[in-house]
Amino acid sequence: MFVLLVLALLIGLLVARLRGGTLDALGRIRVRLGWLAAGIVLALVIAALVDSARTVGWIAAAALAAALTAANRRVPGLFLLFFGLALNAAVIGANHGQMPVSTAAISSAGVERDDVASSRYYTLAGDDTRLRVLGDVIPFPFWVAPSVLSAGDVLIVSGVALFAGLAPVRANRTLRARGAERARRRRQRQRATATTDEDGSADDADADTRGDRDGSPAATRRPRRPTAALPAGRPADASSSGTSTATSVTKEPGRGTGP
Repeated sequence: MFVLLVLALLIGLLVARLRGGTLDALGRIRVRLGWLAAGIVLALVIAALVDSARTVGWIAAAALAAALTAANRRVPGLFLLFFGLALNAAVIGANHGQMPVSTAAISSAGVERDDVASSRYYTLAGDDTRLRVLGDVIPFPFWVAPSVLSAGDVLIVSGVALFAGLAPVRANRTLRARGAERARRRRQRQRATATTDEDGSADDADADTRGDRDGSPAATRRPRRPTAALPAGRPADASSSGTSTATSVTKEPGRGTGP
């Protein structure tokens, strides 16, 4: 089982690498309630070391896997992991803390019958075996470490392979999408800043132009001709008559004294 898990993990990572996934992206995956994974491993270790707590350990591991799956529904492979642990916990609990193994599967896989019979973790399946179909009934004649697998084992291995094969790819795509979004927002801010600067420069240029226009008439406008001084009592609008009017006014007193 351990060898198969390692193979599933390596094959999954290889497939992910071929599809563009990276280990850096895998390390950035955020798993909620990640401490539950450590709890699952601890429960399985207790189930392997303490005979009296084997059933309790498997049940606890399945319960923790259920909670972890519920908290991380979008993470691929976790549901298969939980379901596999739940099936193994059910069959082990139903057979007094031991996993029943099919004798026919033992022969097909090349596993020694005596090794299974003397193990404290397994028991040969018989007529009194409960949930026999969920026991180790699938031969796996791997030349390095032949073994017999249960339906729960297959689901657990599939969950690990699915996680290793899909999670890095999805994480890398998410990181790329976030980077592209940040770059797009940065370009928008730069474009908005450049537009604001251009508008400010245009406003300054318009203000300078208006200032030049307002100051130029004093120099280009023709100077007004000085108006001649008028005697007291004459209206101001009489200035329009010019110098001749002023001359006639000065001659009026003489005109009144003559004969």
